[in-house]
Amino acid sequence: MLLENYLSGYDIAEIREEEAGYNYYGFTRPDGSWRVLREKTDGTEYRLAIGSVDFDTNFTGRAGLNYRKSNQLPRL
Repeated sequence: MLLENYLSGYDIAEIREEEAGYNYYGFTRPDGSWRVLREKTDGTEYRLAIGSVDFDTNFTGRAGLNYRKSNQLPRL
């Protein structure tokens, strides 16, 4: 499944670029659920972390989140 499917309905909330070889994009919904997309700065790898509460704390600790490939994500 494409990562874009996991971001549908989410709004961009935070962007951090060029952090230890990665760009991070934080997405949220009004219900408090969130996604953080991690992209290698050379564009060769994309991973997604998924959560349901406390976006601010999780985005602050983004480097330590559990990121998964699209084929490792739960089915929608």
